[in-house]
Amino acid sequence: MRKGLARALAADAFHQVLDNGVFRILAVLALAPILFTFLVGFRADSVEILFGVKSWGYAELFRAFGMHALPSDPQGAVIGVVLELCFGFLAGDIGMLLALSATAFFVPRMLEKGTAELYFHRPVSRAWLLLSRYLAGLVFIALVASVLVSGMYVGLLLVSHHGDPGILVAALQLVYVFALIHAFSILCGVVTRSTVASILLSSLFFLFNGCIQQGWIALQESDRGPSVHLERDADRADAGPRDSAANEPAANESTEPKDEQGSASSSPVLRFMRSALDVVHLVLPKTSDATYFARALRRALQAPAFRDEDSLVTLYRLGAGLRRLDASERARLEPADGLRPALGEARFAASVADDGAVFSLWRRAQTKSETRFGERVRVREESSTQAAQALEERLSAAGARALTRESARFGSDAGRRDLSGSLVRWQDADGNVRRARVFKGSDSAWIYTLLLEAPGAREPQAVDALEDRLLGQLGIDLTALEDWYPRQLGFTAPLRFNILFSVGSSLAFAAAMLALAIWRLKRIAF
Repeated sequence: MRKGLARALAADAFHQVLDNGVFRILAVLALAPILFTFLVGFRADSVEILFGVKSWGYAELFRAFGMHALPSDPQGAVIGVVLELCFGFLAGDIGMLLALSATAFFVPRMLEKGTAELYFHRPVSRAWLLLSRYLAGLVFIALVASVLVSGMYVGLLLVSHHGDPGILVAALQLVYVFALIHAFSILCGVVTRSTVASILLSSLFFLFNGCIQQGWIALQESDRGPSVHLERDADRADAGPRDSAANEPAANESTEPKDEQGSASSSPVLRFMRSALDVVHLVLPKTSDATYFARALRRALQAPAFRDEDSLVTLYRLGAGLRRLDASERARLEPADGLRPALGEARFAASVADDGAVFSLWRRAQTKSETRFGERVRVREESSTQAAQALEERLSAAGARALTRESARFGSDAGRRDLSGSLVRWQDADGNVRRARVFKGSDSAWIYTLLLEAPGAREPQAVDALEDRLLGQLGIDLTALEDWYPRQLGFTAPLRFNILFSVGSSLAFAAAMLALAIWRLKRIAF
């Protein structure tokens, strides 16, 4: 296709979009969230409107919504809600319907009587003409999405002093999902030659496809997703050893999904519906996966200070005045009172620059014991309470002073980062303050110990303030724990969870819709 003809097609699509009222509404709606981020500042300790004309503290704001526990990072929590509302609802759902409405007229208007003759008498194939309309829709939506996302990023950076490059990923997500649904809209426009029908059918397809994808994901989580137990030793300090025999399947019991075994509890109708859902999911574009891809990419761009993927024990941010120790420095750590054999491997460590204190997070495998009752074997797992008792006994034998042990909770966000275990306090032979918090993560196979070694004798309040520099950001990332399905996605995962298959089959669907539209267009006589 000649360059002059390509420019003419692009200019024609450009003017048609500018003349469309829905597209103007979409542009105004894109500017509204940008203006919001410039007029409302989410500062470190308060929310300010119009550069300080009115402000609310985060404690007051959270109480207004019935939340009495203040998150450790209230600024990040509130900004996260705002971004989820803008990108997940306004741009993701409402914005997608408006985008379809703004571009659905491209093909029907081209096929109107009188207009079609004007287009098709030119020396350009109908396939190129249709593809130019499809690409024009992608370009304009990409521009709107880029302006929306980059504008909000700049507003949050300048006014709220919150720099999160992961926000920019939302533009790619919006364009990717629109590209899949827009192909179906193009086909509807060719078949019906009606803008209203194209808008209605493509909008219904977008909603129907989302329901199918979410239903399939929920079914996979129900069939294959493990139920993870988070131990709460602080609630039962006198608890005995865990008996895991009751939780283990019998030797002849399969752990595969029951519906795939054809069990008696699964009726033929239910099995047929499950199979039909699998087939429909296989064929339709996986629009829901785009959300998980964007979330994973955003987390990669804004990775936490530390995350243990085995148990999801996470340090979200490194507090002020803390310096992370590298691997060689961690290897030289030698805890006082000969505790290293009882702690295991140092996974993370940080020093307090103005204090000389050192935080270190250690991990070791839990111990198990077996009891035989004839042919039956009962496995008892070590709890964090037992691990803390063993630590206390070792310290007592080593002559530690002022030795105490108690159950404790830590992590200030009870909704997402609540940890519980045991707190052991003591002083070494030189009178230096020592504290150890023993707990488990989401995977009960590991025992974690957060050790604080502070030089010199100190008041308990001073030690508490020192610990707060780290504890407020330490916890279990229950968001990642609950998102079972995203953790199954991977480039080498089985077909149903394979990223390449998800993207490839979705793009193949869009290509098939465009191919059908071209085939139908070539058979229309004008």
